[in-house]
Amino acid sequence: MPSTVKYDKQNLKTLLKAIIPFNHLSDGVLSEIISETQIARYPRGGYIFRQGEPSKKTLFLILEGRVEAVAAAGKDEAVTAVRSKGDFLGVTVLLSDEPYPISILATEELTCLLIKQHSFHKAVVSSDEFAAYFTRDLASRLKELYKTITSDHGPSRLLETSTFRQRVKDVAVKNVITCLPMDNICDVARKMNKAGTSSVVVCGFNNKPAGIITEKDMVSKILCSDNPNLGQKAHQVMTSNLITIRPDDFTYTALLLMMKNKIKHIVVTDDHEVLRGILTVKDLIKSRKTGTLTIVKQIEYQDSFEELAGTIKDIDQLKQALINERAYASEICSLTSELYDRITRKLIFLAEKEMIAKGLGRPPVRYCFINMGSAGRKEQFLRTDQDNGIIYADPRAGEEEKVSSYFLELGRIIVNELENCGFQRCRGEVMADNPAWCRPLSAWKEELVQWVNRLDPDHVRSMTIFLDFRYITGDEYLYNGLKEYTTRLFCEEKHALLFMAEDDLRHRVPLTMFGRFITEKKGKQKRQIDLKKAVMVHMIDGLRLFSLREGIKETNSFERLSHLKERGVFNPDDAEYFEAAYESLMMFRIRSALDKIKRGQEPDNYINLDQLSKKEKNLLKEALLMVNRLQSLTAHTFHAYKA
Repeated sequence: MPSTVKYDKQNLKTLLKAIIPFNHLSDGVLSEIISETQIARYPRGGYIFRQGEPSKKTLFLILEGRVEAVAAAGKDEAVTAVRSKGDFLGVTVLLSDEPYPISILATEELTCLLIKQHSFHKAVVSSDEFAAYFTRDLASRLKELYKTITSDHGPSRLLETSTFRQRVKDVAVKNVITCLPMDNICDVARKMNKAGTSSVVVCGFNNKPAGIITEKDMVSKILCSDNPNLGQKAHQVMTSNLITIRPDDFTYTALLLMMKNKIKHIVVTDDHEVLRGILTVKDLIKSRKTGTLTIVKQIEYQDSFEELAGTIKDIDQLKQALINERAYASEICSLTSELYDRITRKLIFLAEKEMIAKGLGRPPVRYCFINMGSAGRKEQFLRTDQDNGIIYADPRAGEEEKVSSYFLELGRIIVNELENCGFQRCRGEVMADNPAWCRPLSAWKEELVQWVNRLDPDHVRSMTIFLDFRYITGDEYLYNGLKEYTTRLFCEEKHALLFMAEDDLRHRVPLTMFGRFITEKKGKQKRQIDLKKAVMVHMIDGLRLFSLREGIKETNSFERLSHLKERGVFNPDDAEYFEAAYESLMMFRIRSALDKIKRGQEPDNYINLDQLSKKEKNLLKEALLMVNRLQSLTAHTFHAYKA
């Protein structure tokens, strides 16, 4: 048993101020921590804690002496690490509340500072630098907790197969037909015909793919040419911008890549970019009886709004299957968004046909349809309220009203039919049938300038919805024009970023200084937290602000985070921590919504703490600490006041 040592509080404060990361804490926070802290001594040969013991909910800081980390494996023991003055012990278990994975043995007389769990959380919340010091442990812990919790919710009895969790290596063709870049195209065609394959991978002598030649390439680049050149070489015909995938990736990842890139072949390569196989749509079809491919085909073949709305049920079943097979929340949202995009594009195609049937004709000028909000970020899981708009080319003088009327009517049909598919109307009327969100390109630009020059809460709300806008269909030139203008405007108008930062920082993460959750106090949501409005919005706002400052055009939060990491805006540890936490928050939100649907309740964004296990509460708490850290980084970077 350790012996407790009396100490002088002022001397202890001086001591801690000399130790990283305590030197970053304010005097007030340090004083609070010290009032709850103990100093303990352990004799040589004594254990601070033993492998398998329950968590002491304490962070140990070595002030004097040395210890060994000892791991037991059967009857044997092995020393895995040595720790000395200034090192911390028990960080991971402090975060997880799980039993100790190793034993810590004092090899010299030892003096430790014992910091309680709630004091540690208080320090993390109060200081970015303190939190950053432990970021790697926090990120690692978040990922482990996420994996454990999703594993605890195993596949349901209704869907015991693992069609979506098959590995690429188990489905892909390994004996790939290849050719060299300088091979004659006629020889390549004969090789394809002899092998009965629809593609040939073009490789160098190092067996690293340089491109692919498909039947489509043969037809479009040679046979359909006015003067077919049969003397061309493989490298002149091949598609060089290859989409590749790793053998251990899941098949639904391959499927998503095929859908996004509108391709039917994916080359499989290892970590060294060496060819390991090829995966085709046919291979995926063979690997399952039904699934996403069937849904895609159904969407493409529908000829009426009613039939198109019927495909929604199949998408719902697919989402449930992915949840049951423990796919990552980000992957589920990405695949769901891709399918919803396909439904929207098909619906717009049918809407244009209806406009012609009504005698209103084809679109009078070029236009494109955009999604905003969560749909714009590709973070839809449930069929959320609509946030969409239309950008159309500036009409000729005198035709403004006629063109506006046409697109508002087109927008009305699209919005109504989306509603029939289960996408509710936006309460704020942010939809393509509203003149405020159905404009010519020049009017969109003028509105943006007004928002920036006359900042108020209403304009900020409009901007936060609009700034996640994403192309769905139509003339991409118009979309790119507005995206370029928007990106340039917000890079130049720094005051707008400051105002938006301050708007977000008016509300804090629902966590007290002592690491306790702040929940609704009364009503139907008593003891619950709104994950979307109280937590995730701060992550979304923060990543959007940093991306706008950097001129990053992507809208998805994970893609924004990846670019910010690449540019050095966030260090790798912070980026990993943010990603793990946002993934966890999405998982909580998705699972809570599904649970409510199963119970016949209306799904929402609230999570009930009383229905969470101890492990789940720990995961949620660490995720909230991360969001708090991002808010603090936002305040520091944009020189904004944090409430």
